[in-house]
Amino acid sequence: MSNHRYNLRNRKGVTATETATDEKQSTPVKSIASPAPTKANGNTTPSSTNNDPDYKSGTNWVHEGGIEANPYLFALLLLAPLLSLLLAYATSPAMADSTLITHPLTRMIPACFADVPSCLTVTLSAGASVYPTWEGMQFILTWMGVALVLERCLPGKIEYGPETATGHVPKYVDNAVLHCFTYSALFYLGSNIGPCGSVEERQLLKFFLPWLSNAVINTGVCDHYTPYNFGIIYDTFPQALAFLNLFGIIFCLFLMLKGLHYPSTQDNGSSGSYVKDYLWGTELYPRVL
Repeated sequence: MSNHRYNLRNRKGVTATETATDEKQSTPVKSIASPAPTKANGNTTPSSTNNDPDYKSGTNWVHEGGIEANPYLFALLLLAPLLSLLLAYATSPAMADSTLITHPLTRMIPACFADVPSCLTVTLSAGASVYPTWEGMQFILTWMGVALVLERCLPGKIEYGPETATGHVPKYVDNAVLHCFTYSALFYLGSNIGPCGSVEERQLLKFFLPWLSNAVINTGVCDHYTPYNFGIIYDTFPQALAFLNLFGIIFCLFLMLKGLHYPSTQDNGSSGSYVKDYLWGTELYPRVL
C-alpha cells in the first residue's frame, strides 16, 4: 500500500505540539498488503501469500453489513425481478387503456382491498405474462455490443482509482461523456427518423442537417439498411426487461464463480456462504472483455 498518510489534524487552531502528542498516542496503522507488492505486466500483485487473518476469514474485506445486517434488503432483492416485470406490464401498450392503471388511488387500490385473493392472483399472472422475446433479446444484446465497442474505441484521459488493500490501482479511460453523446447520435441516425427513414419521417434531420442526410443517402447505405423505429425502447421494454432479469441472474452467477476461481486481481475472496457470495460479490474489480 502507499506510505502516504493524510494528517487531518493539520488545520487552523491546532498547534504543532498538540499534533506531535496526538501522533505519539495514536495507534499505527497496520498495512494489510504486507509484504510489499510487485508489479508484473502492468498489474500489481502481492509477492507472497498474505497472512492477515481478514484474508483467511473469507469476508472479502467486509466486516459488517450485507444481508446479515439488513434482512429487508435480502427480501427486496428477491422481489425486485417480479416488481420490475409488473412495472413493465403496467407501462406496456397492453395496459394503455386500463382505467385501473390510470386511476390507481381511486380504482386499483380499492379494487384490491375489496378482493385480496383475486388481486394477488391477477398480480402474479400479470408479472408471469412478461417473458423474453427475440426482439427484446436482440435489442439488448445489440445495445451492449455497441456500448462495448464505443467504450474501447473512444479516446479519453487515463484516470486511476484508489489503491486497494493488495496494492492494485484500477485504471479507467475517462470517455463517459463522449460515449453518451456518441451513442445518442448513433441511436438517432440509425432510427427511422434518421437519414435512412422515409421522406416524411426524416423531416427533422433534413431541416437541421440537410448535408448529413444527403451525404448518407448518396453513399448507398440506405439501400442495404432497414432503420428501426425510434420508439423501439418503448415497444420492446417488457420483453427486454424480462431478458435482463434472466441475464442478470446468470451473469451474477458467472461473476461469483469467476471471482472465486479466475479473479482479475488479488482483491477477491469468499464469505463462506454461496448466498452472500452471489448477492455481495466475490471480487472488488472484476474485468470481463
